[in-house]
Amino acid sequence: MIRRFEEKVARLVARRCRLLALACAVSLVCPIYCLKDTRIDNSKEVWLDTGGESYSRYVEFLEKYGNEEFIIIAAETEDPYSDECLSIQRELGGRLGVIEEVENVFSVAEAADLLADFRSDWRELVRGRDLFENLLVGRDGKVFGVVAWLKRAEGVESRKRAVERIESAVAESRGGGAEFHLAGSALMHTSLDRGSLKASRRFLPFAIVISVVCLGFVLRSVSAVAAVMCSVGVTTIWTMGLLVAAGKTLNMITVAVPSILFVLSVSGGIHIASRFLSFLSVSGSRGRAIEESLKELIRPVFLSNVTTAVGFASLSVSHMQPVKEFGLFTALGILLSFGFNIAIVPGVLHALHCRGAAHRPAEAHWTAVVGRAMVRNKGTVLGIGVGVFLCSIILLSGAKVESNVLRFFREDSKIRRDYKFIAERLTGCQSVEVDVTGDAAGGAALLKALDRLGESIRGREEVAKVIHYGKLAGAFKDVPMPLFVAGRSGGDNALKPMLSRYRHKEGGLISLRMSVLIRAMSSRDFDSLLDYIEQEASRVFPADSTHVVTGVASLTNESQQSLIDTQIRSLALAGGLILLLIWLFMWSFRAFLAAVLPNLIPIFFVFGIMVVFGIAFDAATVMIASIAIGIAADDTIHFLSHFKSERLGGFGMVDAVSNTLEKAGRAITYTSVVAAGGFIILILAEFQPIQYFGLFTGITMIMAWAGDIFILPACAARLGLWGKRREQ
Repeated sequence: MIRRFEEKVARLVARRCRLLALACAVSLVCPIYCLKDTRIDNSKEVWLDTGGESYSRYVEFLEKYGNEEFIIIAAETEDPYSDECLSIQRELGGRLGVIEEVENVFSVAEAADLLADFRSDWRELVRGRDLFENLLVGRDGKVFGVVAWLKRAEGVESRKRAVERIESAVAESRGGGAEFHLAGSALMHTSLDRGSLKASRRFLPFAIVISVVCLGFVLRSVSAVAAVMCSVGVTTIWTMGLLVAAGKTLNMITVAVPSILFVLSVSGGIHIASRFLSFLSVSGSRGRAIEESLKELIRPVFLSNVTTAVGFASLSVSHMQPVKEFGLFTALGILLSFGFNIAIVPGVLHALHCRGAAHRPAEAHWTAVVGRAMVRNKGTVLGIGVGVFLCSIILLSGAKVESNVLRFFREDSKIRRDYKFIAERLTGCQSVEVDVTGDAAGGAALLKALDRLGESIRGREEVAKVIHYGKLAGAFKDVPMPLFVAGRSGGDNALKPMLSRYRHKEGGLISLRMSVLIRAMSSRDFDSLLDYIEQEASRVFPADSTHVVTGVASLTNESQQSLIDTQIRSLALAGGLILLLIWLFMWSFRAFLAAVLPNLIPIFFVFGIMVVFGIAFDAATVMIASIAIGIAADDTIHFLSHFKSERLGGFGMVDAVSNTLEKAGRAITYTSVVAAGGFIILILAEFQPIQYFGLFTGITMIMAWAGDIFILPACAARLGLWGKRREQ
């Protein structure tokens, strides 16, 4: 029944192929219209699990205290307290203060202007004050900082405007020859947006070039190359149009969807065009060649697209929205590519391929010789394969997860150099927030407990600065002067607006906040710090109080730590479904067993390499396994489909493998090369995780090809697929 349906579809497409291709081309009006609304967004809301309890607590924290985001501007100077340096700080502070998105500016100059009205010895008062040290003045006394506290952003564009205006203000300020360095979470996310935009303009042209070159080598026909490229182009445009129409934005990860989809969609087109040219060389009839090609390939191409889509769709188990969207929309594109390959490739071939252009049959592919050798030496091949697999699994015990977003950027990038300068010379660039709530009558006791917690935390190496209400309110408590005098507005006194950020009173309850400014660190160190803060907080706070440890840094680390769970679940889901589909498609349990080793070895082998070289799992590299097994199964399906036909046609094991690779070896090899090349171009990305993702997924594609050419024939021979078990 299924076979008859495939034959009907093949005949229908053969008769109406040019009309179908034209209809697909006309349909592009819809997605192209949608693409005008394409936006890039790497804001914190995109990367955090907004549906979890931790995020709800973070939102409650923001409702109490306003925005936690700040941007630090720092520079090296001979004396941060000199008149010249104070003048630079005043000018910069004045430019920052008029920016709509900036709530408050804090610097040594602000304190100087406040104190100088009352004390001529203000410099001596400020020097060494705990509030200023490691925040506005570096420990070595050679670096000054200006802190711009941001208002709570009302949408993505508000945060971007704030960063751009702050950068413009810094660029226009007179620095006295000093180089300004900027850091802050808002700046980080804006830099991710810029890098994503640059990547979106860089990846696709390279993907197109790689696809055209590889298609030229394997098909050796201008019309065939044009047919496949038309199908791939329509697939990519439709997928991206649907992504935008669904209200999604591009980010650091999804910006790679067009280029990856472009090279992956080539696979089905290569198989169809390759078989068309082979049948055409025999029959000489374009319609007949299209019909025969589709009869042979509809089922394996469909299943290979489904298995690839399953690999990507399995990423939907992730709690990280960019990973989930990347998986779902790439899976959608892969499924669309089946329809467009079936509808467009035959139509363009029929329209463009010259009647007199007989295609010279390709010579037997060299993989056929390799396949023969693998069957004859199946015991040795399988022994080596199992050994590699077991060694790779053992190495996986050393796998680690990395949540330091700063490592996303290249070593030589400005943002990474700026962060390093500020972290080493001035203060921390991100914060862990502690929020404690208790009875208002016990506010004094609560403040003392908060101070004890701060004293305990500040001694840790990872902590650059601890700020809380007591530190702000008591900054000059030992100085006999009217610091908060009547008549001075909050705008004239930088400390007053800051106080409201660290104390909240509602009803009979009082809440106090502590900001722990931290330096960049590994995930393991960050987990250790969070555990320590939680333990100390539980120890020092009164029993009748409640507290939470929150902040973007904490939430980001929590999201990243779920990546290993994502990897395990997505791989189990993808691997299980894909191998089950192979079993059902081939209707052979032994075919299922034969496919296991060739498809798992490449993944675990590459993961072993990552562990050896100390490369951690992150938001990008965590996707490799489920994606790779989905793509790798394509070649397995095409091999088994041809191999089954050869065996049922009466050929022995050696000849069946040889004939299979003579027919499909070239297409399998080139589709693997195209897929690998498409991923490897991601090393051009601005972000290190995407570079690693592209490089190691590309390597996995090559290893998957090796698994199908070297190991799969040996497995088929050992299991005696579609023949007697002991047949050679």
